[in-house]
Amino acid sequence: MAARMHRTQILLEPEQHQALGQIARQEGRSVSDVVRKLVQQALEQREEERQATIARRMDAMERIRQHREEILAERGGKPLDFDVVEAINQAREEQDARNFELLFGNRD
Repeated sequence: MAARMHRTQILLEPEQHQALGQIARQEGRSVSDVVRKLVQQALEQREEERQATIARRMDAMERIRQHREEILAERGGKPLDFDVVEAINQAREEQDARNFELLFGNRD
């Protein structure tokens, strides 16, 4: 049994319609068949590009993981002991002190 087809209406520019008609005549096929083939090729290309993007991202994540392991090995297996919140708070306090000094001078 043949696959069920869906009717879709599209608007083509005159040059597109002419080029599709020429391809169809040269290949002895219908314009609809040519369009379906081109759409299928475009869909496959998009999927290949999507898969390539996923593969690049996975490779990047793997390189990050390897880099993390190398850093951890260099530190003898000890992770960094760094409190981000404390560092931000300290930087804010230091900036506040500099701003206060600039605005009001030394009030000792």
